[in-house]
Amino acid sequence: MATALQVADFFLAKNDPSQGDRITPLKLQKLLYYAQGYALATLNRPLFDELIKAWELGPVCISIYHRFKIAGNAPIDRIYASSAEATKALKAAKKPFSSDELNLLENIFACYGSYTAGALSDMSHETTPWRDAFPDRIISQRAMKKFFSDRLKDVKVEILPLTREEADEVANRALAGIQ
Repeated sequence: MATALQVADFFLAKNDPSQGDRITPLKLQKLLYYAQGYALATLNRPLFDELIKAWELGPVCISIYHRFKIAGNAPIDRIYASSAEATKALKAAKKPFSSDELNLLENIFACYGSYTAGALSDMSHETTPWRDAFPDRIISQRAMKKFFSDRLKDVKVEILPLTREEADEVANRALAGIQ
């Protein structure tokens, strides 16, 4: 099983600041929450080994908070000297994950990566697992699994598993406003 930091590294390596993509510590926390929730719902197991707490601005992995708190509200940009270096970093970030886990991570980034930190925080406040655990309690993995499983059934979302190309298409269509 991966660590929360390995999942965070994947999202940060996937991020492309030159394309306007910006991941702040707050946004990173919410991406981790959605990744863990959908992993529990679709893979029937956690994606990473850390528990998530319900804080005021939404779900938080404590180790990730401490690792990136120095950035404050600023984006955590990884600047690469070349596209080859960026590709190498992304390849390294993918190593800890199975193909099912990579498909899930690609889909989470495609579906949620374009949202702002504030929007993701607001969205996380609408989730039952966060509301039931707030303030400052651990969000139950059982509650996350139920909520995200029900969400997939209720809205008939069939995003998992997708290939990288399919995930890109979903993201492009969402940005263009196409159903």
